[in-house]
Amino acid sequence: MKDYRVALLLNKNMANSILNPEIYGFLQSFAEVNPLEELPEEMTPEVMKSLLKDADACMTCWGTPGLTDEMLAAAPKLKMIAHAAGSIKHMVPSSFWTSGRRVTSNAGVIAEDVAHTVLAFMLFAARGLWTQALSTKAGEWAGGEKSLFATKRLEELNIGIIGASLVGKAVIKVLKPFNCILNVYDPLMPKFEADELGVNVMGLEEVIATSDILTLHAPAIEKCRHMINADNLKLLKDGALFINTARGMIVDEAALIKELETGRFFACIDVTDPEPPVVDHPFRKMENVILTPHVAGGATANGRKMLGKNSAMEIYNYLHRGTMRFEVRAEMLPNMA
Repeated sequence: MKDYRVALLLNKNMANSILNPEIYGFLQSFAEVNPLEELPEEMTPEVMKSLLKDADACMTCWGTPGLTDEMLAAAPKLKMIAHAAGSIKHMVPSSFWTSGRRVTSNAGVIAEDVAHTVLAFMLFAARGLWTQALSTKAGEWAGGEKSLFATKRLEELNIGIIGASLVGKAVIKVLKPFNCILNVYDPLMPKFEADELGVNVMGLEEVIATSDILTLHAPAIEKCRHMINADNLKLLKDGALFINTARGMIVDEAALIKELETGRFFACIDVTDPEPPVVDHPFRKMENVILTPHVAGGATANGRKMLGKNSAMEIYNYLHRGTMRFEVRAEMLPNMA
């Protein structure tokens, strides 16, 4: 008989995506765990309530319905939730925050994944590879001089980072070897922290106006809605690169479309508002836009296994050591997506 019981509140497809035999075996080494083969195709509140009855901890992810007061009341032993995805706002009721229970998420792990996508966008677009690939497929063999914009190395470019979030900081980290000039807008970042990270703190308009590349990493909260709008988009340099892997609601999409229609800068867009964009959305047709279907973070096969591994470790560490790497606390919520 194991000392602990862990409830996997995952549908079968998600469990297969984030867990492998090694991770599942690790969980089994210290806890009773519900069998993977018995997981449903679709996780339901009824199944969750049954699995939580004697659980000390549980693992949730995309596809898991939010926990309710009723579920928590029926799970008196439950000490912590390890959310294998990012945002936990929809996962727990307001009463959770005064229940003495704890929750952790994989936002920090996903942030690294998003940062790698942002770097890929920067390298691909700044080098003009998108337009060169399109022209080559069309029968041309023109090289860099036929690119929509002049191709650039990342070295010494001004990179504007909107939001020193987990993702923003991960982007700063991956850009360090390229010797870029990193300019950050984040009203919560003190100069002391900026100095530690080796970045410049600027106002929003100054960051936008000085950017050769502008990348968005602000949280999807109401005070950030349309923080990028018609008034400040016009400040972006001709020939600049605009990247949004955060959330569509941060940008006034109509204003962005109007600016992009001038053809004066390039955009890599992974998120829209709403999602998905309509079939005839302008982003789908513009030559100066790379549009991807919200895949910047958590979409890679080996990255998904990292999510399962980290959540398993969070459960182990909390149950055995009382520690978690990525705990989410109530006072963090106002500035989190």
